[in-house]
This record gives sequence, structure tokens and C-alpha cells, in this order.
Amino acid sequence: MEELNAVTIYWLISIGLLVGLIIDVVMIKRGIGMIGNIVGGAIGSVIIGISAIVLNLFAPLIFAAIGSIAFLFLINVFSFHITEQVDAKAN
Repeated sequence: MEELNAVTIYWLISIGLLVGLIIDVVMIKRGIGMIGNIVGGAIGSVIIGISAIVLNLFAPLIFAAIGSIAFLFLINVFSFHITEQVDAKAN
């Protein structure tokens, strides 16, 4: 079983950064943007990975990658962008 130490935290953050970068490439200028995807991926990976370690689940790094993808999916789907579209009408 995996134990919670600095090396594990490093790998969780690295996996999250990589997943965030890949999700940003896939989203192509939609969603929350590059910085948001990368930071959100790292945060999601650390939260899910630590939860998997605490629950003694098998392969917490894989759970962290899958959880980070799911976390970013939810964030990107439910991100609201307020755009003001002004239609000019000639009277």
C-alpha cells in the first residue's frame, strides 16, 4: 500500500498538472482556461489521491488521475462565462 509522504504528494501534484495541461489542450479555448485547468487538476489530484490513501484503496495514483479528470470535467462543464453581446439596431 502507498503511504502519505512528500514523494507521494509530489507525484500527486505532478499527475494533476499533467492532467490539467492535457484537459486544456482538449478543451481548445473553452472552459476555465489554462491556468484554471492546471491548478484545478493539481488540487483535484491531491484531494482524491489523499482520500484514496486514507481509505487504503489500491493504486491511489491512478485514482488521483481519474479523479482529477472528473474534477476538471465538472468544473469546465459548470463554469459560467458572462458575455455581453450587444446587437446594434439601426432605426
